Amino acid sequence: MTKAGPAIMRWALFQTGHIGHSHDPQLARVYYREMVHNGKNHMQAMGAVMSHMSARVLAVLREDKPYELRDIDCRPISREEARKIILTRYQVPEEIRKERRRRKTPGNFKLQKKLREMLVPRVYEAAAAPQPVVT
Repeated sequence: MTKAGPAIMRWALFQTGHIGHSHDPQLARVYYREMVHNGKNHMQAMGAVMSHMSARVLAVLREDKPYELRDIDCRPISREEARKIILTRYQVPEEIRKERRRRKTPGNFKLQKKLREMLVPRVYEAAAAPQPVVT
């Protein structure tokens, strides 16, 4: 496997997890539990969803069966039923989302950047060195 292999796998699991927690009640429950009850931010909750998703992918491949949407009690359900369950029971409140965001405000970010620049002077030696003239 190349160096890019694990990064591609992580990206693919993130994408499937993002879609999965929007369409599958069991994955939505995992995401909701991590965000609301365990105090995680979006990326940490997505890590839990990705872990569950990788186990499901492995099970689908091992058992050679199609992926099936199920409710919390493991009954097979339709897409419409799944969407209804997610919208009524597993929507993370916007206040919790705002509270858990890593980057608070753009103004605060600019201030932090300015303070960092004042504390750590950056030296660009390559830029200060004489450059060859290309004709």
